[in-house]
This record gives sequence, C-alpha cells and structure tokens, in this order.
Amino acid sequence: MIEGGAGSLAERVDAAARAVPGVAELYFARSLPRRLWPGGGDGTAYSVVTRRGEALEITVSIGVAGGRVARVADEVVTRVRAAVGTPDVHVTVRVSRITSS
Repeated sequence: MIEGGAGSLAERVDAAARAVPGVAELYFARSLPRRLWPGGGDGTAYSVVTRRGEALEITVSIGVAGGRVARVADEVVTRVRAAVGTPDVHVTVRVSRITSS
C-alpha cells in the first residue's frame, strides 16, 4: 500500500475511469473483508493502488454496457496512466459486462 496519499491517488484513478465513455459502473476492486478490516481500505475509493518496491500497481473494476469491452478497458488503462502521470504503471482492469434482462 502506498503511504500518505494512496487514497487521493485512488480517487484520481476512480475519476479517470468514470470519465471513459462506455464505463457504466465502477465497482470496489478490494474485497469486502479487506475493505472492512481496519486499515484495509482507502476511504471511499473504488480502485486499489499498491506499491511493490519501485513498481506502482493499480486495479480498477468496471462495468461496461454494450459490446465495446476491450476498447473501453484499453481507454481506462490509458486514462489511468495519464491521471497518475506514470506511463509504465501496471494497470489491471477487471471488466463486468452489463446486460439488460
């Protein structure tokens, strides 16, 4: 976990992901037990930002309506990297396809 500022960075990541056309929902990337455990979450942020040594890893979980799943996921990666300001950050995008019933 990133010390001091991980929450604000995760919130910037959330905003970047939400701004992508085609992203219908943003889901918590951290599991419920981890969010509920003291110190296990980044406030109200949906995305997870982790630093492992010198590497920065970000996980975003989105819901996409329609058939452009791969294109939307690629755009989320691009915008998250721009929001963080580090083009070599490792970004994982978990995608749930939203369909009408």
